[in-house]
Amino acid sequence: MTTRRWELLLPHDWVRMRKHVPVAYLPLGRLEWHGRHLPMGLDAVKAHALCQRMAERIGGIVLPPLYYGDDPTQVADLHFKDGHRISEALAIDRARYEAATPPGGWELYQRLLQAIFAEIERVGFLVAVVVAGHYPLRGPAADAAESYMQRGELRILTCIGYDLVKDLGYQGDHAAKWETSLLLALRPELVDLSRLDGQEEPPLGVAGEDPRQASAEFGEQAVRHIVERVYEKVGQLLREAQWPPAA
Repeated sequence: MTTRRWELLLPHDWVRMRKHVPVAYLPLGRLEWHGRHLPMGLDAVKAHALCQRMAERIGGIVLPPLYYGDDPTQVADLHFKDGHRISEALAIDRARYEAATPPGGWELYQRLLQAIFAEIERVGFLVAVVVAGHYPLRGPAADAAESYMQRGELRILTCIGYDLVKDLGYQGDHAAKWETSLLLALRPELVDLSRLDGQEEPPLGVAGEDPRQASAEFGEQAVRHIVERVYEKVGQLLREAQWPPAA
């Protein structure tokens, strides 16, 4: 199967895919602790893989994931009540980390997103799907999208994934059953549940149902539901953009 990853496409394939379905997918994430059993870059890895599934179903092209969030509490996770234990597990000097933490804010991040939206639009895409693998990124991304759409013609859908299927009983979490199941379905080689054996209980830096209850089957079912919901929403946005054009 030909890849739909923008950075890997040869020019003739890029042109063909963009003309066939003018939809671009932007996965967002950041680098942070996701338990002892999941990769540090889970958020963007998950979003990137979801976007590829969407592109396989809908068509279009997937941008490289953006591993950045304008938030000063990234690697050591100061927002966790047991953040000091995460710092210890990562061998990070907590005092030095806190002393060097810059002030937060979303202005730079939103400017970056709007620059990406402009690039997507000016090369010929009509719709962009932004998937925020790190949940707190959705709000700033949605604000950036709304601001951009007031002056541009690009139609932008922002989502997390589980927010599209909550009516089916799904609920997001942090490194627990939901996220672990998604990665078992999307990138199983990156999950190592054995790393939880003999460790603290409950698992450090995990919020939600026990990740040892996760399964690839549950994750695959959830992925299919998410992709179908995006398929419906993108179809509506393309119709609003009057695509495909009348013969």
